[in-house]
Amino acid sequence: MSVILDRSAEAPAGGFSKVQHAYAVLRGEILDGVHRPGEWLRMSRIAARLALSEMPVREALRLLEKDGLVRIHLHRGAQVASLAFARALEITEARMTLEHAAALAALGHHDAASLRAVATALEAMRKDAGDLVQFALGNRAFARAVYEPCSNLFLREHIQVLWDQVWQYSSTAVFEVMRHRVDDSLTENGAILAALAARDEAALAGVYTLRLRRSLDAWRDAIAERRLAREAGE
Repeated sequence: MSVILDRSAEAPAGGFSKVQHAYAVLRGEILDGVHRPGEWLRMSRIAARLALSEMPVREALRLLEKDGLVRIHLHRGAQVASLAFARALEITEARMTLEHAAALAALGHHDAASLRAVATALEAMRKDAGDLVQFALGNRAFARAVYEPCSNLFLREHIQVLWDQVWQYSSTAVFEVMRHRVDDSLTENGAILAALAARDEAALAGVYTLRLRRSLDAWRDAIAERRLAREAGE
């Protein structure tokens, strides 16, 4: 199933760029799961498929390495990054902390239209609660609708970068191994919407603090379960 994300910011400015084209295509394919963690990315094959020379593909892979999506090994080539659950927890903690700040900054800028967008995203999550990939997409869309009115573009962009770095887990494994977070997320998001509508800063901050604690606890439990499973299989 293809995961479609908002990549409008990836369009090269000022005309066609071979590097940006290769970067956008490969980044999209990695986030959509076309290239799986650990897979080797062969420059010659990619260049032929995109009708490019190897030089722009090489530069695109370097950009993807900066994004944390690719690992370049000297004399061996490029490989789709595999993210350890422990590292994913750290990135998730940073992303949720920034989302908390962005949501508070956005609070006073919400209007009827933006609140409808938040409510629509929440309703979509409720309808998709049985489809974990779609639910994860909806959760990301909800989060973005909440902080979208925040005027700090740098903050909003970095939240999206952190989402991307753990998307291989957020779109599948997170809710598969943390199924209780489906109901919890719906409850928390409902409380976030209510706080936004009431312009209640204290309530909004309280929900984000609770969400962070619950999420990190769930990640730690998942890491512990994986460790025990590995030890049992040894």
